[in-house]
Amino acid sequence: MEHFVTLILAVIGTVLGCINTFDLFNKRRVRLRVVPHSAVRDRDGVWRCSTRHLSGSTVCIEVTNLSDFPVTIEEVGYTQHAHTRLGFVRPILTDSKGWPRRLEARDSVSVYANIEDIPHDIGKAFARTACGVTRFGNSAALDDLKRQWCRS
Repeated sequence: MEHFVTLILAVIGTVLGCINTFDLFNKRRVRLRVVPHSAVRDRDGVWRCSTRHLSGSTVCIEVTNLSDFPVTIEEVGYTQHAHTRLGFVRPILTDSKGWPRRLEARDSVSVYANIEDIPHDIGKAFARTACGVTRFGNSAALDDLKRQWCRS
């Protein structure tokens, strides 16, 4: 009976050790959510939509830091072809904060660009951090914009 109790406690200790190790690695990982939007900038504010591309709108990429630590976003843009990335050289921001942007945990930034400056053969949206981590994102609004460009 004593060996059985010892075995059960050893298995529980091993499982908890594995869970804690996985949790520790997961907390140290850079996690970003990158969502391309369709945006209409107005004097009253900004209207964004991620489900379809609104006529007369511009493009917007929202980057949210889901990590437990601050992250600096250095580049935002779209992919093109296989491995080419087109970053916004002068991103349009609606707040007075500068670029590159330091995002605290659970903080986000929305970067805008004129639709005339975007080539028609774009792929996904991306965001690159100062430490070189790149994350990608897609949305129905970006897919709708690409469909509209294919028709024209």
